[in-house]
Amino acid sequence: MTRDEFFEAYAAVVAGVGLDIRPEQEVYVRIPIEASTFTPHFVREAYRRGARYVHVEYQDQQATRARLESAPAESLAYVPPGVFGERLRLARDGGASLAVLGEDPMGLAGIDSERRGPWTRALAEAGTALRELAMKDHFPWCVISMPNPVWAKRVYPDLPPDEALDRLFDSVGHACRLDADDPVAAWKEHSRRLMAFARWLTDEGFGEFRYRGPGTDLVVGMPAGQRWIATEGVSANGITFIANLPTDEVFSAPDRQRVEGRVRSTRPLILGGTNVGIAEFTVREGRIVEAECEGDRAVLEQELDLDDSARYFGEIALVSEEAPIAELGTVFYDGLYDENAGCHLAFGNAYANCVAGGGAMEEAERRAAGLNQSMQHTDFTIGSDELEIIARRRGGGTFPLMRRGRWTQESFDAAGV
Repeated sequence: MTRDEFFEAYAAVVAGVGLDIRPEQEVYVRIPIEASTFTPHFVREAYRRGARYVHVEYQDQQATRARLESAPAESLAYVPPGVFGERLRLARDGGASLAVLGEDPMGLAGIDSERRGPWTRALAEAGTALRELAMKDHFPWCVISMPNPVWAKRVYPDLPPDEALDRLFDSVGHACRLDADDPVAAWKEHSRRLMAFARWLTDEGFGEFRYRGPGTDLVVGMPAGQRWIATEGVSANGITFIANLPTDEVFSAPDRQRVEGRVRSTRPLILGGTNVGIAEFTVREGRIVEAECEGDRAVLEQELDLDDSARYFGEIALVSEEAPIAELGTVFYDGLYDENAGCHLAFGNAYANCVAGGGAMEEAERRAAGLNQSMQHTDFTIGSDELEIIARRRGGGTFPLMRRGRWTQESFDAAGV
């Protein structure tokens, strides 16, 4: 397909399936300058669906880098009220929010950690209210990644620039099912299958999961009243949306104090424009007590020390190695794409709806229910064709959930898919 055809197809999927934009709804778009070619296509589609107004905010990573390198040190912790104010107003009113990724994955590498720390913490604190609403599914939101020359160069460094960009467009189109005869219908069928897995896992209520793979021997305990979530969320005003495009996961939240063992990522971990490489964690009573990585360890430690709960886990996600991104065999250096290439975990905040009634709970109640509460949420991929996951029932007995990183036939049969 041509670039315009790609943009039009993606805009239709994002507006119609990802956000399900309604008449008179306001829409907020955050997009990197590098991906701006997509903007008019999405804005037109939003207005075709009756949007009242589409706010567009461009992100400039080079301006951020210039600030981190040159601004007075005492100013780095300052976040003007307007940075989150308008998005927060729109979210509270039930507007839709689209976040587009695609900045240089390593565009902030080498920044002095002493300058980076105050900036990272200040943004996390300033975004607390907005993050809380998003993780309760209060408003429709969606995250996508858009091909552009900067990202393409990182993913395919050995190809000429034009060829690298063409390859990235093809890969993203395949991962997002835009190459299907009817992409919207393909998404609805894909969603149906993952939602069936989520319902089955919720009904089973397994007590814990045992992960075994290279560098990984981990037991993840689950809270009472666990809920598994797949593609679809439902906002406070009743709109069904898909928060990530692409997505191939079903996920829940562990009991924050019942994770034990050692785990190694299978794809590089990208943190705020810095590649810290493959990371390994030792976990005791839910807390990451040791962390190692191939790259800048100071960046990883800052993420883990952002607050008192950042070292505890907030998400457990199951993704088959048969997912389109896994089949491509490409490392994208992009959190959205690499997490959907295989099973993953996240340290930091848990989604409130991962326990029954969690969306209506106050923070203390969620913590008492076993959900972690933190200013950050960081996913890292642990899936591979060597990963095995065994589920243990609360009353005794085990179930073979995944072998070689894929759902077992027993799982397919039990879930009815």
